[in-house]
Amino acid sequence: MSFSGKPTTFVEQTIKNDGFWPDLSVSEFQKEQRLPAEYLVELLVDTLKSAMVEVNTDLARVKATQQGAGVSSLTAAAGVGTTAAWAYAHKITLYKRAVYCRAKAHSLPQFATVNRRESAENTGKEAPERVETFLAFSQQAVRVLQGRGRITAALQ
Repeated sequence: MSFSGKPTTFVEQTIKNDGFWPDLSVSEFQKEQRLPAEYLVELLVDTLKSAMVEVNTDLARVKATQQGAGVSSLTAAAGVGTTAAWAYAHKITLYKRAVYCRAKAHSLPQFATVNRRESAENTGKEAPERVETFLAFSQQAVRVLQGRGRITAALQ
């Protein structure tokens, strides 16, 4: 239940991905990111799809490299039976973190349009630095999947 008193209804909807990266679950997104109950399903689905496309674009080279190594689907390769299977499962976790954090960052500014009363203001949900924080979480996961460190320096 949110602070507004509105109960959170978890939406059992799957967003199909490209076959290589895992499909995404709206309810998993709601639970993991603790989203306000005031968000409409359409907003959640839209932000998830947008974030998924952005992250997939950022990870196009990673996908091509993995497919070149014979991995057609991370979900099929993931598991706990071998070190390699565990590594693929970890990649799925990182991928979902990248997408879910980016989707949350995109949806947080929308909260201000849901509630307009001054007494209902919630800076924890609306503060601009929250958006930057979740975008940073997303980008950190993308960089790990790309095999890069937290920062990169280049001479020009």
